[in-house]
Amino acid sequence: MKKTALFVMALCGVAGVSAGKVSAQNQDRVSVAKAGAQVDGAAVKAVNTPAAADSTAAEVEALRKRVEEIERQNQQLIETLSELKGKLDAMNRPVVASVVTATASTSTQLAGSAQPVADASQAPAQVGQSDKNAPVLWSEIIGEGNKLKFYGLLRVDMLVDSQRPNNAQSILFVTSPDPRVGTSNGNFTMHPRLTRFGINYTGPRIAKLGDAKLSGQLETDFQNGGSESRQIIRIRHAYLKLDWNEFSLLGGQTWDIVSPLYPTVNNDTLQWNAGNVGDRRPQFRAAYEPKVGRGKFSFIGGLGLTGAIDSADLDANGVRDGEESGRPNVQARVGFAHPLGGKDRIASIGVSGFYGFLKTGRPIGGRTDFHSQLINVDFTLPVLARLAFKGEGWWGRNMSDIRGGAGQGITSNGLEIRGRGGWGEANIKLSKYLSTNPGFSIDDPVDADIPLNGRTRNRAFFIANRITPGGNFILGADYLRWKTSFRGLQRGVDNRVNIFLQYNF
Repeated sequence: MKKTALFVMALCGVAGVSAGKVSAQNQDRVSVAKAGAQVDGAAVKAVNTPAAADSTAAEVEALRKRVEEIERQNQQLIETLSELKGKLDAMNRPVVASVVTATASTSTQLAGSAQPVADASQAPAQVGQSDKNAPVLWSEIIGEGNKLKFYGLLRVDMLVDSQRPNNAQSILFVTSPDPRVGTSNGNFTMHPRLTRFGINYTGPRIAKLGDAKLSGQLETDFQNGGSESRQIIRIRHAYLKLDWNEFSLLGGQTWDIVSPLYPTVNNDTLQWNAGNVGDRRPQFRAAYEPKVGRGKFSFIGGLGLTGAIDSADLDANGVRDGEESGRPNVQARVGFAHPLGGKDRIASIGVSGFYGFLKTGRPIGGRTDFHSQLINVDFTLPVLARLAFKGEGWWGRNMSDIRGGAGQGITSNGLEIRGRGGWGEANIKLSKYLSTNPGFSIDDPVDADIPLNGRTRNRAFFIANRITPGGNFILGADYLRWKTSFRGLQRGVDNRVNIFLQYNF
């Protein structure tokens, strides 16, 4: 910027000098013409009057010196403009054609034209305008062969609870109204935290890896704490993927392999700890998905980080028990999908499992080794063009890191809490602009495994309504009748209403 400002000032100065000098040169040219006439007259007089010969010779010599001085000044002006143009080119900035034209025009005029010089003060403004409007090239942002596609949504939620949940924005269960531990008060909140921004990445094929296709995804929202006017960003997905037709490898954070479906209602916590299991975590997975006719099989297996969800540290030694075990969790799923009628009506069924390892530095209930396990069955069934069903059912133990057991994993005496549960819903398209999704979810731990004041059952009836008036705008209206039962405490019952506005881009 400093170099550009100096150039503009110099150019303006040169233009001023040029105008002055040209004006002087025009006067000088007139004088030269007169002098020429005088020389001719003097020559005649010299012939006719020999006595004046000495005086005429002096005048001719003076006029010759004057012409030489004007030519020298013209040459200096041309060299100065050429030098300034060279500096501009060296700064690697676009040269405005008008500046070059003005320079050429000035040179022509200085060489002998009597026309006025163009106003050179306009050149700096043209240079600045050219810099401002110069387009940004894609190659300046990302390397060759790489593509980025941006997507996301803008959203605001308003939530009303008749009885207080554990968290008004990210509900997992309803607290007990028992005066010893809680309150029967309700709750109201609103927030934009589910606003989302993502990038889908497509890279070049890697020839040395069997011509593998490289891709990836980065997706964030703002549900990671902070104040309501200073929300903290949260990573939802961040991974790279290599594809070879029917085989693929993935490394990074994304959804668990186990329990791949989720209900329409409660877009933040997705009925976790209340019937739906599976979350997002760092992992490495491999998938083989061959096509069979119009259908497709799916064989997926992977390794993930245990403790990514519940951060379990039973012995409170500052190290998560999953990491202290020295082993990742193991996940796998076998599934089959087949279209029924249209390409958007896909029926599927799958069986998936999760097995994790935990270890403590000191015994908990006489044990230092613990395990987490889950078996899940999922299905989708499009009965009609406007009617479909989907859901999951599961059983396991020590499932707090996989969003089961009503959020309870291992008791203080080392007992791994067992449980079962699931969810199901109907997807009904009432019209082009309105759909409704009634359903039910339940997480039911084994009562005998639950300690005093623990949660013995967590369930909800719900109905999720979606209105799409046009474009990518969505109006949502969800209702949940949520109940949480406790051992030794009063049951919590909440009538929860969630209204939201959302625009996808």
